[in-house]
Amino acid sequence: MKKPVRRVWKVLLGVLAVGVLFLAIALTAVPVPERTDFGPSISELRALATSAGEPLPTEFRRIAVGAGVMPALAVVAGRLFGTYPLVYQAHQVVYGDGRTVILDAGCDARTLEAHLPGSHLDAGSYSRLQEAMRRADAIALTHEHFDHSSGIAHSPYFDELAPRVMMTEEQLHGREAEMAGFTGDVVGRLKPLRYERMHLLRPGLVLIKAPGHTPGTQLLYVRLADGREFLLVGDIAWHQDNIWLPRMHPRLVNWLVREDGEAMAHQLRYLHELRKTTPELELVVAHDETQMAGLLQRGLVQDGLR
Repeated sequence: MKKPVRRVWKVLLGVLAVGVLFLAIALTAVPVPERTDFGPSISELRALATSAGEPLPTEFRRIAVGAGVMPALAVVAGRLFGTYPLVYQAHQVVYGDGRTVILDAGCDARTLEAHLPGSHLDAGSYSRLQEAMRRADAIALTHEHFDHSSGIAHSPYFDELAPRVMMTEEQLHGREAEMAGFTGDVVGRLKPLRYERMHLLRPGLVLIKAPGHTPGTQLLYVRLADGREFLLVGDIAWHQDNIWLPRMHPRLVNWLVREDGEAMAHQLRYLHELRKTTPELELVVAHDETQMAGLLQRGLVQDGLR
C-alpha cells in the first residue's frame, strides 16, 4: 500500500475512533452521586408550608393541554428503542375560600408548533386554562421553557394576568425566555419574584430553587389540609424512571438543551432519596402522563380546573 493511501486510512480510522468515543460519552448520562447536599428536608418543607398559620389548600387539580412523544433514548440514557408519550399540563391549587393558584401556564398553539412540530394542542383545554388563570390569585412556574410559560406571554388576557404572575428574576431573564414570548416589553410589565433557597408563596405552597435544567428551575411543594403532599419536579425528570433508577437523559441532551448536568444529577439523587424515605410524598413529573393517570385513578389529583 502506498504511503498516501496509508495516510488516508490512518486519518479515516482516527476520525472513526473519535466519533465512537464521542458517542460513547454523548449517549451516557452524567452519573448520579451516591449522596447530595442539595435541597431542604421534608421536615423543613412541612414547617415552612404551615408557618403562616392559615388554612391550607383543599384540592390539587390538573389539566392536560397537549400531547406528544419523545424517543426513549432522549428520556433515559441507555434506553435505545421505543418512545415515551408526553403530556403538556398545568396544575391548580384550590383553597376552601375559593382562591386558586395556577402552577405552570401551558403553551400556545403557534409556539408549540414552531418548536415541537408533531405535538398536539387541545384548544378547548388551553382556553379553559386561560380562563382559570384570569381567576387565579397567583401564577407560578416550575421553569421558563416555552411549553410551561408561553401561555402567559402570549395570553390574550396578559394585562389581567400580569399583576398575579409570580415568575422569578431567573425565569424572566433566562436564555430561553424570549423563545417563550418574554420580550423586553413583556418582561418590563412583570414584577420579578426574588428569594433565596425557599419561599412560602401561599399557605401550603413552597418554592425551592433548583437551577440546572434551566437557570430558573424551581421545585414546587404543595401540602393540602388533609395531609396529601406533592412535589412538582418540572423537567428535572422527564419520566418517573429518571427518579426511580436514578438516571437522567444522555449528556447529548444536556448539551443540546444547555443544562447543568452535574446539578441535575444531584437533584435526581435528592428526589430518589425523598421517594425512598417519604413514600407518601407524590413526586409529580411534568410530562409523565402514565404517572399522572395513576394519581388520577387513585383520587389523589382531580382532573380539570375550577
